[in-house]
Amino acid sequence: MTDGIQELPTRDELKARAAKVYNKMLDDVVRAGSKREWNRFTGSMASKNDVVRAATDDLRIINDLCVGLGHKPIWDDPEAKPVDTGKMKE
Repeated sequence: MTDGIQELPTRDELKARAAKVYNKMLDDVVRAGSKREWNRFTGSMASKNDVVRAATDDLRIINDLCVGLGHKPIWDDPEAKPVDTGKMKE
């Protein structure tokens, strides 16, 4: 018995999960409006920005988990930029 501990996901499993998130984002962003909308039957409807932000958060978490498990990154975050501390003037 493993006391409820499951095997850790492989890089391929994490990559497949990230691909599902990415493909769902593509489908959802096409259907979403430019602005957040309200429908009295279904409630709040996400905007394109909401959809992309949620998918980006999910992809970032999956990628962090992948790297934390010792695998190569599976996603390049377009917002991740190296920190520029600037230079001292003479």
